[in-house]
Amino acid sequence: MRNIDNLTIHRFRGIRDLTLEELGQINLLVGVNNSGKTSVLEAISTYCNPLDPLEWINTAWRREIKFSRKSKLESLKWLFPQNNENNPDDFYQGETFVSGSGNFNLVESKATYEEFEEIWDTTENNNEEYDQKNLIDEIDIDNDEIRYGAYLKLTFTPPEPTFQRIEDENKERSISKKFKIWENKPLTTLKKYRDNSLSVDTVTPFSHRIEQLQIKLLTGATFQGFKKEVVELISMIDSEIIDLEILDPTGKNSRLYVIHKTLGITPISSFGDGVRRLLFIALTIAKLKGGILLIDELETAIHTEALVPSFSWLVKWCRKMNVQLFATTHSLETVDAMLAASESTNDLVLYRLYQKDMQTKAVRIDQAKLGRVRENLGLEVRW
Repeated sequence: MRNIDNLTIHRFRGIRDLTLEELGQINLLVGVNNSGKTSVLEAISTYCNPLDPLEWINTAWRREIKFSRKSKLESLKWLFPQNNENNPDDFYQGETFVSGSGNFNLVESKATYEEFEEIWDTTENNNEEYDQKNLIDEIDIDNDEIRYGAYLKLTFTPPEPTFQRIEDENKERSISKKFKIWENKPLTTLKKYRDNSLSVDTVTPFSHRIEQLQIKLLTGATFQGFKKEVVELISMIDSEIIDLEILDPTGKNSRLYVIHKTLGITPISSFGDGVRRLLFIALTIAKLKGGILLIDELETAIHTEALVPSFSWLVKWCRKMNVQLFATTHSLETVDAMLAASESTNDLVLYRLYQKDMQTKAVRIDQAKLGRVRENLGLEVRW
């Protein structure tokens, strides 16, 4: 059984009633533009952290880096379904709903978003109880003024116990937390809401360019004894790469360096996106043992000739670390390379997403069928 065996995204961004059945260890999402591929990754990310408001904020912001940086609440709002009936002069209200099954101890994840304005009262209790069931945790405070904010209510429903006492049958199983979030104020880390979560991380088409994040990840991978495997992967792009080191030549700022046969000790920033992209993927796997890895645009920055060896490494370590992978791609070469990298096991599944009758549908193609239609028939599988 996988962490997630089956997933239904009932409402999330533009997705309606999308069901992904019999998920594999490696899951490829293909489809035309705007078919919902990236939205599936975002829905999984929030599903794995159902009570963590920071995960919702970070998920909303990842997409905005691609385009224009919206405000925190404006970005968050667009995770929720939109329609033409929404009056821009009214305060927006929306709800997301995702359900699933598997090893992860979660059946349903729901979230509601409700905008508001109010005059901030400095005498207000920071942990004000609005009703008997849901505690409003005050995040971000400011001086007296009219302020724009939103309530974010997150609900987690665990599986029903196999053996349940009769007197507990009507007991509410869901856990709900309601947060008051203010615009233009940073959120603090809320570790107490991460108990009911599954380890998950997202690799975007740009995350590999954040060097300080790579330094943090390399430190963790080194402590885990995973550094050798990381170097093994990036040497597939440049065979003269020997090692990685974190150095601070000025005494003011640590930098990430590559030990190279020809170039010597060279900053990672001097290398192309391919090396940095694979480095970031490897470092992310190192911290996700038993969790979920999400990669948007899997083939980004990786040369065609390096696809098969790189994906072979990726499949091997996802299997060894028990990491379930979900990745989007537009490339038929990427599909073929992943198929070649996974040929020894039956753990690859491809889902072709498409829109029909205001709903998102998926065609599931398992590894055996994918091999037949691609290798024997050469058929198109992306759309």
